[in-house]
Amino acid sequence: MHSMTGFGKAEIKSRLGTFSVEMNSVNNRYLELSPRLPRLFFSLESRIREELSALLNRGKVHIYVNFEEPENAPGRYRLNKAAARAYHKELQAIHKDLGLVHEISMQDLLILPDVTNPAKVSVDDEEYWPSLKKAITAAARAMIRMRKREGEALAKDMRERLKKVETFAKQVEKVAPQMTEAYRDKIRARIEQLMEAPAPDQDRLEEEIALHAEKTDVAEECVRLKSHIVEYRRTIGLKEPVGKRLNFILQEMNREANTIASKTSLPEIASTVISIKEEIERLREQVQNVE
Repeated sequence: MHSMTGFGKAEIKSRLGTFSVEMNSVNNRYLELSPRLPRLFFSLESRIREELSALLNRGKVHIYVNFEEPENAPGRYRLNKAAARAYHKELQAIHKDLGLVHEISMQDLLILPDVTNPAKVSVDDEEYWPSLKKAITAAARAMIRMRKREGEALAKDMRERLKKVETFAKQVEKVAPQMTEAYRDKIRARIEQLMEAPAPDQDRLEEEIALHAEKTDVAEECVRLKSHIVEYRRTIGLKEPVGKRLNFILQEMNREANTIASKTSLPEIASTVISIKEEIERLREQVQNVE
C-alpha cells in the first residue's frame, strides 16, 4: 500500500548538460501531472506525462525540471549590432551637446534594450530525451519509495484502529442479548401499571418479546462488520493501488454501524457504536491519502 504523499529528486549529467528534476505529490482523486519545463524542452512534456502515467496511478504531482548547459556550450545570446551602432551614435551626439567627457563603454551599450537578444535556438528532442527520461524516472522512483514508506506507516496505524473496531463489535455482541431482557422487564412493568392484578397473558407477552428481539437483533450486522474488517486487512496487504477499494469497504462498515445504532435501545451499545463510528471516520481520513 502506497501513500500519495512523497518527494523525489534526481540529477543526470551528460555531454549535453545536466538535467535536475524534483517532484512532489499530494492526495488527489485521479492522477494529475503538472510539469514545469525550460522553454527549450516544452515539446517533451507529452513524453514526460506518458512516462509518469506508467509509474503512478493517483495523486497530484508537480514536476520541476532544470537544465544547465556545460561550460563550453555555445552562447544562447547574440548582439544586435545595428541597435548598438544606433545607440552609440545617439550617445555621442548627447555627449557633444552636453559637453560630457565620459567615454561610452561596451557596458553602457549592453544594458540598453534590444542590444542583446536570445538566439533562436532549437534542440533535437531525440538527442536530449534519453537524459531527461533517466532524470524523470529516477526522481519518480525516489518519490515512489517515499510514498511506500508513508503507506507502510499508514497501514500500521490502520491495523491498530481495526483492532479497536473489532473489539467494539465484540462488545456489542456481548451486550446485545441484554436488550431483550430489558424489553421484557419494561413491558411487564408497563402491564402491571395498567392492570389491577399483574396477570398478563404469558403467551402473548412472550410473542411480543420475541417480535421485539427479532427487530432489535444485531448479530447479523456484527458478523458483517467483522467480515468487512477481515477484508480491509487483506486489502491493505495487496501490492496494487487499494485506496478506492478501502474507501468502499469503509462505507459498508459505516452502514453496518448505523444499522446497529438504529436498532439499539441500550446506552452501553449506543456508546460503543459511537466509538466504532469515530474509528471508521479516522480510517476514512487516512484512506484519502492512499493511492
